[in-house]
Amino acid sequence: MLSCLSRAALALALGAVSAMPLARASGSYPPNPPRLGGAALSRIDAVAYNLGKNIFLGRISLSASAPVGADPVANRARLDATQALLPERVRSQIDRPAFAERLRTEQVDALLYYVGIRFRIDIPSAAS
Repeated sequence: MLSCLSRAALALALGAVSAMPLARASGSYPPNPPRLGGAALSRIDAVAYNLGKNIFLGRISLSASAPVGADPVANRARLDATQALLPERVRSQIDRPAFAERLRTEQVDALLYYVGIRFRIDIPSAAS
């Protein structure tokens, strides 16, 4: 027969072994951006998305002065309205005055298109 101490040790060991799968399943997971499904990917305008992404990441050099086709007042209003919708950690990444004066309207459209998809926000239209 097993002694009382042996039974307690056996119960403790079985309890520890049965709890191991639960211990591996808990904890934090690395943050990954949500993935878009195939249907959502087919609706994305790749040219506008990539142009907006490159502007957002600073991969495109901007002109020092306002280019032809730029409307700084309208661009600033759209960028201000969009910035209010962005998550706090991202708001400082968009330099509104520089972008408003140095981007053409199509480039602002592409930037806002990218930001809308990337951060899942509804972007105000150009007419607003």
